[in-house]
Amino acid sequence: MDFNKFFLVFKREYFSRLKSKTFILTTLLAPVGFLLIFLIPIAISSLSSERERVVYVVDETGTIDHRLVQANPGLYRIPDTTNMDVLRGEVMSRKVDAYIYITESVITNTGSPELVYGGAGGLMFIQGIRSDIQSAVRTELLDRSDVNPEVREIFNKRVSLQTSKLTETGEEETDTTALFIVGLVFGIVIYAAMFIYGAIIMRSVIEEKSSRIIEVITSAVKPLELLLGKVIGVGALGMTQFLIWIIAISGIGAVAGMFMLGTTPDAATGEALEQAAASGVSFSIPDIGIELWIGLLVFFLLGYLIYSALFAAVGSAVESETDSQQLTLPISIPIIIAMLLINHVASDPDSTLSVVSSMFPLFTPMLMPVRMAVLDVPLWQVLGSIVLMALTFIVLMWLSARIYRVGMLMYGKKAGFRELARWIRYSE
Repeated sequence: MDFNKFFLVFKREYFSRLKSKTFILTTLLAPVGFLLIFLIPIAISSLSSERERVVYVVDETGTIDHRLVQANPGLYRIPDTTNMDVLRGEVMSRKVDAYIYITESVITNTGSPELVYGGAGGLMFIQGIRSDIQSAVRTELLDRSDVNPEVREIFNKRVSLQTSKLTETGEEETDTTALFIVGLVFGIVIYAAMFIYGAIIMRSVIEEKSSRIIEVITSAVKPLELLLGKVIGVGALGMTQFLIWIIAISGIGAVAGMFMLGTTPDAATGEALEQAAASGVSFSIPDIGIELWIGLLVFFLLGYLIYSALFAAVGSAVESETDSQQLTLPISIPIIIAMLLINHVASDPDSTLSVVSSMFPLFTPMLMPVRMAVLDVPLWQVLGSIVLMALTFIVLMWLSARIYRVGMLMYGKKAGFRELARWIRYSE
């Protein structure tokens, strides 16, 4: 193998795509999209809070209405009239959003309160009212039972669960729920990357074949040198993009997490965390160690190399992307199966199925980072999966190169699986 020729192909694939508008746009838009995931809910919440809703409470018992008003005076009001026709007219004219009709049967649990509303607010609006009424009725029943304050406090107490993961060195790592989500995100990102970068390789091979430029290139460069340079060149491009995304998303995530706690980036978050803990909510930004980032990059790179070799073989066997659908299906199936397993692996990362599937080379790129995010994976499993993926890449690259050297010069014939097997057996 001539490494000078390999390096020339590598440089062409890497730098020509690095300067392309598509690469620049996708590199910039991904962090922006991640930022929008945080900003859109905040914007929706602020816009929805601009309009103050009004709900009238008609209470025949005279015991629930003042509790609702006291709990949320901005939402609940006691109307001047109890005439239902008048109240219905105000709801229809949108002067108020709704009215609630409460009878003694609501307190005795023999009937239900009636909510009449104009359709605004949606499901969350109705659920919020239902929760408020339940709380007010519960308090009224406690009053009627003459329950002492100590029992009331016990009854109203809410217990929050703080989780921590104990490492082999005895250190505690908090926020395992957040790490669970991080693992799922990693798996999904790599899943998408396998298709995106594999498709780039396949399209590049198809374009060179359809333009007949490959006939000139193969006269100067061996198929293995050309294929390896193309695969690693695009892989280096993907790694560059991935590193930029990781740095950008890490910074955006830290800043967005602070804003979600109600602080600014340069403000201390202690007070906000204390308020969250007092309300029974436990939240902290997950501490993603450097070993997890390194593992993510390593498994992404090896997974890309494995699947790009397969996509390149498909590209050399067809003359258009339309013809490639039949051959890409077997490549897509392992990726899809891995995504079907990802939730199980994240939920039970130490089960036999999770361990075996995460070490299967075609599943490893998506599943091993998920396990690494959720628990401390034994070193032998991590290194073993890396070795298996490296060996798989070498075997698949050798097979793909044999298909590539024949398929790139085949025109006018749609290759099937039998044809590909015959190309692999061809001698030099």
